Amino acid sequence: MQIKTIKNNLPSAKDIIATSRPLSWFNSAIPFFIGYTIANGSINLRCILGTIYFCLFYNYLDHIIDSICEDKYNVKPHAKNPDQPGTKRIAYFAIGLNIPFIIFFLYTGSLISSLLLVLIIFLSYSYPAKPLRLKVVPIGGSIVSGARLILPLIFGLVYAGASSLPWPAITAFFCWGLASQALGSIPSIKVDRAASVQSIATKLGARLTNSYCIILYSLCCLITAVFYYPYGALASVLLLAYPLNTLFFRKFKSDARSLEYRRAWKNFIWLNLIIGVWLGLLLLSAFDPFSLGANKVLWFAGAILGFAIIQLGLMIYNYKKLTRPKSKRLGDLPHIDILIHSSGDKDNIASTILALIGQNYPHFDIYYANLDNNLQSQKIVEGYQDKRLHIIEIPKPPSGWLIQPWASNVLFKKSKSDLVVLLGADTILLPNTLAVIASAIGAGDVDLISLLPADQNKSFWQQLIMSQEQYLFFGFYPLPYLNAKHPRLAYSRSNLLGFKRAPISKLGGFEIVKNNPLEEFDIANTARQAGLNTAFYCASDLAINQNKASLANLRSYHKQCLYPAMRFNMPLTIALVTGGIFMVCFPILLLTYLLVTGRYGGTILLALSCFALLLNRLIVMYKSKQNITSALLFPIGTLLILLELIVSMVKYEFQKPHWQSRYEA
Repeated sequence: MQIKTIKNNLPSAKDIIATSRPLSWFNSAIPFFIGYTIANGSINLRCILGTIYFCLFYNYLDHIIDSICEDKYNVKPHAKNPDQPGTKRIAYFAIGLNIPFIIFFLYTGSLISSLLLVLIIFLSYSYPAKPLRLKVVPIGGSIVSGARLILPLIFGLVYAGASSLPWPAITAFFCWGLASQALGSIPSIKVDRAASVQSIATKLGARLTNSYCIILYSLCCLITAVFYYPYGALASVLLLAYPLNTLFFRKFKSDARSLEYRRAWKNFIWLNLIIGVWLGLLLLSAFDPFSLGANKVLWFAGAILGFAIIQLGLMIYNYKKLTRPKSKRLGDLPHIDILIHSSGDKDNIASTILALIGQNYPHFDIYYANLDNNLQSQKIVEGYQDKRLHIIEIPKPPSGWLIQPWASNVLFKKSKSDLVVLLGADTILLPNTLAVIASAIGAGDVDLISLLPADQNKSFWQQLIMSQEQYLFFGFYPLPYLNAKHPRLAYSRSNLLGFKRAPISKLGGFEIVKNNPLEEFDIANTARQAGLNTAFYCASDLAINQNKASLANLRSYHKQCLYPAMRFNMPLTIALVTGGIFMVCFPILLLTYLLVTGRYGGTILLALSCFALLLNRLIVMYKSKQNITSALLFPIGTLLILLELIVSMVKYEFQKPHWQSRYEA
């Protein structure tokens, strides 16, 4: 990291915060806060000042020292001169910010806490700087790095006057720190070797370092589960995210692929935030430093009620922003080509084609491809004998193409119209849908439009699991904001897309998503990132998604689609799963447990919170035209679809680097 040098002015507050790396605050501030509150039983001025210090000022000084030393001791073409006055002024300024806090802690603490603080500052300097420069000592540097992570926790405990230390927890945290330091050294193997910098990864290599990390992370989980049962068992489930993240990259066996571990380290940084928050709440609940007792249920119920209110506001925002503008009558109705490819949709393809043929739109053609060579589907489509229906045989995809985007690309090239609709094989269009799409694209300055159909969930499994997708989308994501501000994360629906041929062809057509299993999702995102004008609207009055009927088909669909829909983002997946389980499923489970065991304290507010969540789910049910069963069983269905998301993530991440091959024909 390069620091911003100064000449006459001191760094701004923005510079200080940025240099301190806010995501690293959780590695130092949360351990101190938890240690202090557990030992002291309350929050006071010393706790607040200590948390602020280990959030901002300690990390600011730590990263300033590290940046200066990296520039001074490593050969980097972009390195700044560490001896220039501006750099020295920043270092002195960082030290000056730390001194008042250090004096306060030394004055108000005990002899042991003062020695611990001195040790923390000493290691902060000695880890990157000479004469010790411990970070380049392979084993010693790893041990010191782990010690630097646990010392704020120990300092918080001792500073608050703890009579004894929780050594199993400290040991588990130490193992976690050792593994984390080693994981962070893997991406730099080639750079460090070129610069003759020693690290545990340069000594052991990527493969053995990966094993070392997995063992230590697993020890952390095991110690936590054994010594602090039952809360420790739940904490260890959360901590499993760390060995799992490391295991995902075990497929990169050689040091030549060590740069692939950059994503593992990025995952680690975000996991610290996500897992750290949940562990903090769990520890506060277990140790109850504020002596809440039975009132913990009231506080939890209040938090869930607050979440339900925020969720209601989010849903109102989503539905309002995604409401489709009124259609305008067009003078000339452009010809539309509809592209459909099916795979395992024999139960739904008949109603899909029938609804298309029945469109009250004068000019359209249908280009259909049967990807799994299902004879039943083929006979159903051939039986319509409509001159507007063209059955296309899809050749074997060339190298680098997945079968679905390849089929879309072939159909796209076969079609001729300026206006194209990509339709899911299990989606029924109402008679006026094509007219509305033509109006939305033709009357406005829109290059691509994605429409979200209503849900037609007939089977029990559809109602229980599949129907929860829209609840998660509308109740957990600010969809219009993401679409506008973060195109890479923008959401589009695969069931119904309409777009102009010329701008999409200019981008390269479906070749731009040729190796993505969800090409219908990503072509909209790619178009958005390329500057095309795209729109995403609710369309429950225009189309109905029939979904997969059987549990086996649902599971197969979710394994393929859920993790790609999360953009292969592990931390985001973990955040959604943990948040969904804690905020949606756990309140119902807790309420049931309290009523069954006869513990009625706080149950009224908790029941009100659960009812508020149900009301939100009923709104989605009404908007998506779902069955009442989907709403009444939403805690169970939400839990199941979140578990399916975990399965989808594991399936994708444990594949070899070219995991896409499992979808090639």
